[in-house]
Amino acid sequence: MKNNVTIQDLANALGMSRNTVSKALNGKHVPAKTRNAVINAAIEMGYKGYKLAASSEGSLGQKRFLILSARLLMNINYYIHVLRGIEESLTDYDIELVQFSITNSASFSKLKRYLADYKVDGIICIEFFEPEYITQLLELGLALVFLDFPLHTADLKGRYDIVLPESHDAVKNLCLQLIRDEHCQSFGFVGDFRHCRSFYERFTGMKEALFLADLPVDLRFSILNDDSMSYEPKDLAEAIRNLPALPDCFIAANDSIALNILSALKILKVHVPKDVKVVGFDNIAEAKYSTPPLTSFNVNKTSLGKRIISILLERLAHPTQANQIIYISSKTIIRSTT
Repeated sequence: MKNNVTIQDLANALGMSRNTVSKALNGKHVPAKTRNAVINAAIEMGYKGYKLAASSEGSLGQKRFLILSARLLMNINYYIHVLRGIEESLTDYDIELVQFSITNSASFSKLKRYLADYKVDGIICIEFFEPEYITQLLELGLALVFLDFPLHTADLKGRYDIVLPESHDAVKNLCLQLIRDEHCQSFGFVGDFRHCRSFYERFTGMKEALFLADLPVDLRFSILNDDSMSYEPKDLAEAIRNLPALPDCFIAANDSIALNILSALKILKVHVPKDVKVVGFDNIAEAKYSTPPLTSFNVNKTSLGKRIISILLERLAHPTQANQIIYISSKTIIRSTT
């Protein structure tokens, strides 16, 4: 990464004029798509002037942000890096960060008591997909930013924004590459695509690739169990054994599932990638060291955390603006499983 990134560097990288980039960074009127592209690039390239630009909209004063999740995040490598980005973004602000895990209705009631007793200015929801709880949060009128989101959201009312990795085109393009270069003719998706928006977009990316290649979408090659399935290697081995045949490639909803697919295939004595290829998503640390190393998609997780904060600050500064879905670019990492 270049040490002193300039506005001109951003303009060159984005193929935009210097004036357009400057306007986007300073909150001037530019299309929302342009502004999001500029801010994403500023964060990813390490443009130091961005924090000044983000804070120029007015003094925040002392604030409290709450990170809300459905499980403890500190032991999950992926979210450790996201949280690092969130914390790094707050170093220039007088903002207290509080973490809260919701595992059942009792803990949600405890959260509501906390929100009643303490002033919270914004909530960051990470892996928090329970529609009933989300509806209650939106009714509070607080600014919310979600890292990923439930699939069905048409009835949700409130001010919120969504940040998630770009998945659809990333998976589609890799599948088309495998069809073209590796002669893959069949694909199976492993994971519950109804779990969240990012899983669904990975599933539809695979389906679109098959459609564009004039190949059948045969879901008999997929393992689409709901969240009640453990996706542990033993269970996956049984599920794979019950498929009518092996697809040419498994597309897993994330790396954790993909790594368990590799273990299941080892149990079944199926060779990867000779007999079947395997693709994950997220590029977690273990992907590089699996046997064989796992093909995946990398998202700059620290930049993801920083973007969450920039969107939340923007929502606080402009509370009535339209809800946004912000995509963070994904990079294909080809390894030995394909």
